[in-house]
Amino acid sequence: MAEQNTVFISYRRDTSKYQARSIYQALKLYSFDVFLDVTTMDGGDLDHLILNQIGARAHFILLISDGSLKRCAEQENDWVLREIEEAVRLNRNIVPIIEEGTNMKQELSYLPARLREIIGRKSGLPLIHFYFDAGIDTLRTRFLKIPPYIEVQSIPLIEQAEVQRRIEMLDTVTMPRLSSNLLMPAPFGWIEIPNKQHSMAKYPVTNAQFAKFIEAGGYNQRKWWTPEGWKYRKKGWHFDGRWKPSGEPWRKPRFWDDSGWNGRDQPVVGVSWFESVAFCLWLSGVTGEKIMLPTEKQWQYAAQGDDNHIFPWGNQWDCERCNNSVKPCHHEGTTPVTHYEDTGNSPFGVVDMVGNVQEWCLTDYNRRTNDIESKAVNRTLRGGSWDDSNIPNFRCDNRDRYLPNLADRHKGFRLAKAHD
Repeated sequence: MAEQNTVFISYRRDTSKYQARSIYQALKLYSFDVFLDVTTMDGGDLDHLILNQIGARAHFILLISDGSLKRCAEQENDWVLREIEEAVRLNRNIVPIIEEGTNMKQELSYLPARLREIIGRKSGLPLIHFYFDAGIDTLRTRFLKIPPYIEVQSIPLIEQAEVQRRIEMLDTVTMPRLSSNLLMPAPFGWIEIPNKQHSMAKYPVTNAQFAKFIEAGGYNQRKWWTPEGWKYRKKGWHFDGRWKPSGEPWRKPRFWDDSGWNGRDQPVVGVSWFESVAFCLWLSGVTGEKIMLPTEKQWQYAAQGDDNHIFPWGNQWDCERCNNSVKPCHHEGTTPVTHYEDTGNSPFGVVDMVGNVQEWCLTDYNRRTNDIESKAVNRTLRGGSWDDSNIPNFRCDNRDRYLPNLADRHKGFRLAKAHD
C-alpha cells in the first residue's frame, strides 16, 4: 500500500535540526514520502496544516535528544507536545528515535503522565552518529512496517499547494546532504592522493554499498544513467555463445543472487561500465560530492605512487599479497575487500588495487579520453583479478579493455572523488 511509506518527523528545531534533516534525506533515498516542516512554529498560532499532515501519514517519528522535550512541561501549547498528542489521538505508528547521549528517562519525565506511559512503552531506536547508516536500515526495515489498525487520512485540497511548497523549500534550500562516509556501509573511506586534487576510495565498491543504489531505485531512474547506458539497461544482455539482448531489463548485477559472489564485504561483480557509472552519478547526486570512476592516470598513480612501483607494494612479485591464481597461489572467487589490507596496500594506503577484481576506469581504452557520453568501443580495466594466472596482469601499468555493456565475475570498480 502507498501508506506504508508515509512518514511524519517530529523534532525540536534548536536541538535536532540537522539530525532530523539527515533522517529525512535518508528515507527519501528509499522512496519514502516524508514530511518534515522547517517553518518556525514556536509561539505562533496553531497550524492545522501540520496536524493534518500527521493524519495523512502512517508513521510518526519522534526524534528525542537531550532537552528536546523539556518545553513540553513548561508550555501548555508547546508544538512538539501538540504533535505527540495528535499522533496518539490518531493511533499512529509512533517510533521514538533516541539520539546519542540522551537521558531518555529524564526526557520522558517532561511529558504528561498519560503520554509518558504511551511513549515509554514504544520500542525506541537508538541512533548513534557513527552507525547512522545501520540505524536507518533498521528504521526502514523493522520500525516502519504499517500496523493493520492505521487509517491514513486524505490531505485537504486547499492545503496541498502549501505542503508542496514546504517540501520544495526543504529539498532545495535548507537540506544538508548526507556525505558518502555516512551513506556507504563499512568498510568505506577515502584516501587523499597528494597533489592530485582527488581522493581514491580505500576499497573497491562492495555488495553492501551497491545495494544502496538498488534499494534507492537506481535501476529505475533514468537521470542516473548515460543515454547509451539507459539503452542497454532496457535491452538487457545474456550470453549464449555470444552476447545478445535478452529483453529483460537490468535490475541488479548479473550475479547478485549467487551466494558465491554476493557476500556483504566482497567486491560487487557482474556490473558493466554503464552500471558502475550510474552508481557514481547516483552517489554524486545524493551527496553533492564529485564522485566518478577514476581515470586511468588517477588509478595508476594511486596504485604505484611517486616511486613508480611495479606492483602496489613494491617491485617484487608476491602472490601472497593479493587475490590471484599465479602458482603456487590459486583462488576460485573473490575475497572480502579488507582481506589483503596491510599486505598489498599501495604507497598511499589504497587497498586491493591489484587482484580480487579488475576495476573499471573512466577512460576510453583506444582514444584515452574520459568522456562518459562518448560511445567508446572499449573502456579500460586495471588491476588483474582473482582468476588471473599471468604476473604481468598485476603490474600497476598494465592495461586491459572490455565492452562497456558487458559484465562478468572478474570485474568490479572503485570510486574517485574530485576536490572542490
